[in-house]
Amino acid sequence: MSEDKTLEYLLERELRVVNSYIATKRKSLAELLREEHPYVLTLSGDVHMFRKSELILAKEVVGEDAEKLMLPIYVELIPAQTTTTGVIREEIATKLVSTLLGINHATPLYVYPIQLAELRRKIGTLIQYVVSPEALKEIEDYEEI
Repeated sequence: MSEDKTLEYLLERELRVVNSYIATKRKSLAELLREEHPYVLTLSGDVHMFRKSELILAKEVVGEDAEKLMLPIYVELIPAQTTTTGVIREEIATKLVSTLLGINHATPLYVYPIQLAELRRKIGTLIQYVVSPEALKEIEDYEEI
């Protein structure tokens, strides 16, 4: 195995460990609102619970799109030398997040540390942070690392 392939293999294995808490299968907001104890299972086999109050808040914002909003919302972390940025790529999720943060709606939506902290306060159980190879590609000098 070449050095590049070995490094790629090791990085993929490490990312699986880092991302082990993400949901194996997401559910729609509408489906979660119908559950007495809304939850999803994670890749590590744990249970990720959602707060009903946060689900209700999300429903108030997205309205009829509750069937289309898949939860948890994945915030891909893009590490940088000075700060970490999050990116949300799904249309309905960006609508919810931009409304809650009071910022202009865009897809993809980039959120910064102070906004990530506000999101954690408002809808902390509805979001999960993901480190992915795609996120790493966002770094301009990734090839040089």
